[in-house]
Amino acid sequence: MSQKDYESNLETAISYLRTDNNNDAKASVKKAFTQVPEEDKTEDNKSYLKILSLSARFAIEEGDISRASYYIRQGLKLKRFYADFLFLDIMLSKATHRYGDMLSALLSYLISIDLPDRDSYGYEFLNSEALKEVYDVYLPLAYSNTQNHAPILEIIQDTANKLKQITTGAYIDKAYDIMRAIDLKSN
Repeated sequence: MSQKDYESNLETAISYLRTDNNNDAKASVKKAFTQVPEEDKTEDNKSYLKILSLSARFAIEEGDISRASYYIRQGLKLKRFYADFLFLDIMLSKATHRYGDMLSALLSYLISIDLPDRDSYGYEFLNSEALKEVYDVYLPLAYSNTQNHAPILEIIQDTANKLKQITTGAYIDKAYDIMRAIDLKSN
């Protein structure tokens, strides 16, 4: 089976990113986005998901919150637990001071990076630096600026227990511990 034009342009964009040529990478992603036929816009199309996530990333870098939000929402409609969309949604929520949404995106991100298929997507935001930022910066900020901590912690603990049937639950457990420490410190 031959490679589709949008897949070729995505590969070109990724090559440009590796050489820090962001302008050409943006142009290649933009072109790739316009080439994806409607029937290829599915949750199983990893190329399309990557095109959407790169489009969102570039929109955030340009300060276009509306366009970034559009790409993120399109991606999350297709794949609810896609780490890159969720990490970008965390950044977007922080920029717009929507801390409840940020906390929800954070927890979904932590679930997504613990799923068995995580390595098959080539996530950009699945690395130790991103995880450190989530735990040290974003999680405390979102949790501290969200009301009603007791029900949140209960839901998280219940979610962690359910997750342990298919994942390790380690990322959610650590988030739970951080949130409990914030509550203990504030009392």
